[in-house]
Amino acid sequence: MPVKLILRDKEYEVRAGMTLLDALKKSNIVPESVIATRDGEMIIDDEILKDGDVIKLIAVISGGAHGTRNTQQTPRVSCSVRSSHEVP
Repeated sequence: MPVKLILRDKEYEVRAGMTLLDALKKSNIVPESVIATRDGEMIIDDEILKDGDVIKLIAVISGGAHGTRNTQQTPRVSCSVRSSHEVP
């Protein structure tokens, strides 16, 4: 049984036994652009995917400093997560 990756309205199938990182690369998904969850729990890149897993991918959107004139300042970074799927 394959592993299903779900990102927004797209689904990708990969074989069980590979790492999350390998599955993302095989599906042409930039690993740094998503957070992966399985059964509502976040998983990391070296997690081995198992038969029948459904991995929900949440797109990560980030931004940087805006209009910083003083180069001595530490840039501000903000991140937000948007998902069309609710994670319990």
